[in-house]
Amino acid sequence: MMFSWILSPLGRWLSLAGALVATLGIAWLKGRAAGKAAWEEKRRAVRERAQQQSTEIRHDVQNDSDAALDRRLDRWMRD
Repeated sequence: MMFSWILSPLGRWLSLAGALVATLGIAWLKGRAAGKAAWEEKRRAVRERAQQQSTEIRHDVQNDSDAALDRRLDRWMRD
């Protein structure tokens, strides 16, 4: 009769409270894990986009003529 306290009204309330705390804890942990996964996916997409943009710019610079590069540089530099 180890678990006879569960049959008492107080035992039932404590069991219900424990189940509620466990359910909320599991939901919180799952939500946290999903949030971390979404954040990592967002960061991966940003890194990938930055890498693609860097590759495109590097390609443009390597294939442009010196005069075209000077014109592009003049837009950013002051005399």
